[in-house]
Amino acid sequence: LRGANVTLVSGKTALKAPEFVNVVDVTTAKDMYDAVTGRSGEMDIIIKAAAVADYRPKNISDEKIKKKGDDMAIEMERTDDILGYLGSHKREGQFLCGFSMETQNMLENSRAKLEKKNIDMIVANNLKVKGAGFGTDTNVVTMITKEEVKELELMDKSKVAEEILTYIIEQRG
Repeated sequence: LRGANVTLVSGKTALKAPEFVNVVDVTTAKDMYDAVTGRSGEMDIIIKAAAVADYRPKNISDEKIKKKGDDMAIEMERTDDILGYLGSHKREGQFLCGFSMETQNMLENSRAKLEKKNIDMIVANNLKVKGAGFGTDTNVVTMITKEEVKELELMDKSKVAEEILTYIIEQRG
């Protein structure tokens, strides 16, 4: 709505795709990694609004797994770190924004992620704060850069999105 050419890489969701947006549908974490990293060099601003699962089953069976004994364990392996890749391949003039969902030590954990992932900004929220997180139309977020911490009050998620975009544009100068 601000005149940008927007690409949305999204997994399965019940939400309707936004108008005027190029939507790339993906199924797996690997699909998302490939779709994002394959396009990242062309993007001026990348907002990674949600992380895919951190782990996936190491072995996938094409057949039903029969019961054996009382317990079963599923061996897991790490998924590819999309934000980590983007930060290590960030080109000159590109702005990277990630998100950090925390339940404790929000500022400390989010600053560490900002540094580790080599990104320009992180939008953090604490799931223990009333009105924040999932399953609600509101959120309470803190925008963190290397130089600044800007806390937003409880507001509608569409207003949060507007505030984030305005802040990113201001940061880019």
